[in-house]
Amino acid sequence: MDLDECYRKRLIKKTKINNELIRSLIKMSNIKESAVIAVNLDEVNISAYVSLAYDSLRELLEAVCISRGYKVLSHSCLGELLRTLIDDFNFYEFDRMRYMRNGINYYGAAVEFSQGKEMINKMFLMKKTLHDKYLKDNK
Repeated sequence: MDLDECYRKRLIKKTKINNELIRSLIKMSNIKESAVIAVNLDEVNISAYVSLAYDSLRELLEAVCISRGYKVLSHSCLGELLRTLIDDFNFYEFDRMRYMRNGINYYGAAVEFSQGKEMINKMFLMKKTLHDKYLKDNK
């Protein structure tokens, strides 16, 4: 779905910047990241924690959008909007993460252990980079 379609379908809406919501999203994102970090990842549970790591990243990305005055109601529209708002946003890497998460959540696709660990690390690196660059003042 392209950005114009996201706007037409009202999956991206202008909103007021809400610092309390931004802080809440960051907090929930960090709680989910902590849960993933604390667990002993293995071949059995890796898919569940890839999905949780993605949720952690997505919440932070939603906070970035809200800090710019946008509410996004679709994961694919989230990526499309962020690539217009942030010059160095790695849309293709995010879309790969989204695709993997959708495979887990909607199609029961299992993730291979090493690929899952790699993806979790990339999600948390993207999350940290974007937080430090765009949300550092919202603690």
